[in-house]
Amino acid sequence: MYKLVGCDLDDTLLRDDFTISDANKEAINKVVEKGVKFVIVTGRITGAARKYMEELGLNIPYSTFQGAKIIDPVKDENIYSSELEKEKILDIIRYAEMHNVHINLYDNERIYVKEKNKWTEYYESFARKVEILEVGSLLDFEFKSTPKMILIDEREKLDEISKEIRGFMSSEVNMFYSKTNFLEFTSKNATKGHALKFLADKWGIDRSEIIAIGDNYNDETMLEYAGLGIAVGNAVEDMKKISGYVAPSNEDDGVAHVLEKFILNG
Repeated sequence: MYKLVGCDLDDTLLRDDFTISDANKEAINKVVEKGVKFVIVTGRITGAARKYMEELGLNIPYSTFQGAKIIDPVKDENIYSSELEKEKILDIIRYAEMHNVHINLYDNERIYVKEKNKWTEYYESFARKVEILEVGSLLDFEFKSTPKMILIDEREKLDEISKEIRGFMSSEVNMFYSKTNFLEFTSKNATKGHALKFLADKWGIDRSEIIAIGDNYNDETMLEYAGLGIAVGNAVEDMKKISGYVAPSNEDDGVAHVLEKFILNG
């Protein structure tokens, strides 16, 4: 029997309008009542993920920033944190600014950018009510560490510069796509798979008793770690290939389908 479900938010649990369907809410409530732990594992900042936790009425730990943070919602404090140290990403910042690539730098509640532009408008179209602050060159911005950093640009340009960055990037940094136009960077110990393992170990749950549901490359580590990795129908093809099952899309209550098939009716 499955005891833990790790679920992505954007393009997985959330519909395209960033809402959670009634069918998904009902299925989540039912598995929680059955004693199954339903864990949100998202790339979103803590402040943005918190509102979905509250909407679902979940009071167990959840993970944000692609696994960089795990938060206890009852105490509202981190139980795990792994951030990028400034010196590990300065070369990437310098390279990106030199090539006029937009950068998002984060803390728990805010985003810091060199300047607002079409990419901040694009980001705000789905990351709503998140404060974005202009601070000038991020090379001069005072910070010790960050949960994650994103380069945002056209995919062709990101593909090109990612090859260059890989050549000088620290081995302690992860680089991956979370959306077509988002090239993300986190600490080596900040992955969704690591977050899922941390919580499973905390609760004494074997990986064979875990389901993970996602759609994109940032979900890869948790889809591979879980006993059953599931891609929703709108997932990128590479994630479908590594998954044990492909569910309906985020617009067609894919999460509810998974919970009903493998837990409620399993």
